Amino acid sequence: MKFDRFTWVVIGIVVLLLAAAVVTVNMTGGSGWTTQEYMTPDQPEAPVFNAFLAFQRGDVATARSQYSQEILDEIDEQNYDPFSNRYSAGSSRRLRIVDVQPYADDPDRAQVNFILDSYNRGGLFDSGSTWSREMSLQVIREGDEWKINAQEFFY
Repeated sequence: MKFDRFTWVVIGIVVLLLAAAVVTVNMTGGSGWTTQEYMTPDQPEAPVFNAFLAFQRGDVATARSQYSQEILDEIDEQNYDPFSNRYSAGSSRRLRIVDVQPYADDPDRAQVNFILDSYNRGGLFDSGSTWSREMSLQVIREGDEWKINAQEFFY
């Protein structure tokens, strides 16, 4: 069986597309959040990013350390531990910091605005679903570090 020129061109394009897909997947490592590093705590957006990343990694100690003492005390009083039993089966999430707005009357407070993107597998033909949610959190400075001053645990 002998292929004509058109068939060889189509085979060549398919091989190039497969090669490009393999290279792309290998370059990203297939795991975007695991390669990210925690931010230094001297920036107002740091506790929001760090808490989100810690929850994604299952790092309870780091997640807990991103919250103000006031919030940790409130959690203890409620006899509720939002840091335990956290998992996101079949879900991928990404946090995008939009902006940081310092309070004009208090330099030790700021508002961090961000978008939380979620993707779930499943659905017709395993197409999944994607949605985004805009959120804001107040952060405060405790000592030299910024901390989340709200009960938001990125569920």
